[in-house]
Amino acid sequence: LIRGNVDTRINKLKNKFYDAIILSYAGLKSLKIKNNISQVFSLSEIIPSAGQGAIALQCRKNDVGMVQLLKSINHNPTNICVNAERDVLKVLDGDCETPVGVSAKIKNNKLNIVTELFSLDGKKRFYLKSSKKLYLAHLAGKELGEKIKKKSKNSYKKKK
Repeated sequence: LIRGNVDTRINKLKNKFYDAIILSYAGLKSLKIKNNISQVFSLSEIIPSAGQGAIALQCRKNDVGMVQLLKSINHNPTNICVNAERDVLKVLDGDCETPVGVSAKIKNNKLNIVTELFSLDGKKRFYLKSSKKLYLAHLAGKELGEKIKKKSKNSYKKKK
């Protein structure tokens, strides 16, 4: 397991605890330490975890003023994409240890979503993608999650 803040992880790499590590480009850029980047992966090479790159804010349900303020700054296309990505995770009963990537994008009034799931031993890869008209976006993540769950036969889950 790789634990610790970014500096700790990079130091472990420099001290040869690891052969390589994968970190967020956006994170390294914001920390102004892009000089540590040796390779940038495309979405076709590595599908990120659900919600990557999105900023989320939360507040108390009964704080009407804050709820209204947050609604006014919400970016609806991002909200649609993140909800679809999270729906895949919900169907898989996924958490931070689930070997899954999922990414949704809106293009030409359609939600395009792709997911990749691995067996726990890493030997099997399950890959699916889907495209739905935007008015059906609320179904996309659930449907794709169900399909990949069935295809994987729960090989991504630890046996209890």
